[in-house]
Amino acid sequence: IALAGDPMEGIGVILEGSALLTRENVMGQRVIMANLEQSDIFGEALLFSKQPLWPATIKATKATKIMFIPLETFIKTLPDCHQCQTKILSNLLEDLSEKAILLTRKVHYLTLKGMREKIFAYLTDIYKRQHSNTIQLPHNREQMAEVLNVSRTALSRELGRLRDEGLIDITGRTVTIKNIEAIEEFGFNTF
Repeated sequence: IALAGDPMEGIGVILEGSALLTRENVMGQRVIMANLEQSDIFGEALLFSKQPLWPATIKATKATKIMFIPLETFIKTLPDCHQCQTKILSNLLEDLSEKAILLTRKVHYLTLKGMREKIFAYLTDIYKRQHSNTIQLPHNREQMAEVLNVSRTALSRELGRLRDEGLIDITGRTVTIKNIEAIEEFGFNTF
């Protein structure tokens, strides 16, 4: 959909399908920054930038339709409708705020030293969003490793240890957290 370093010509809206926003280092290691689903927008942080180059690569994960909206649309469309412009800008700012929190959460994962702490933070964040001890992971193991910036093998090994210690049950993308108190201290806190 977009390659890091290419010129950005407008914000994207996912009309159908899904995509991953990723960064790769010079060694080819990929880190997943965000999941993008139907109705999500991307590129809004670059809309008024003096150097609008895509900072990350956006790859479709299945058949996807995208609508790109150029900057001129935001400036010239509805010039006599201040209420419309206010609503559009308010929605963009709300989306930017949510994405700032998402990126701060991502930094939180990356600053944790141990594999176990990273897994605990990841699981706690999903637990808080889904409000259930049985959670559905948004990522497969490979993607989860890329989100946490760890090796897939080490991640699988540590998930097995957590299962063996009775802290979680895991089957595919379904995880039952058996002892939330043991893991929630590592979760991302917005305060």
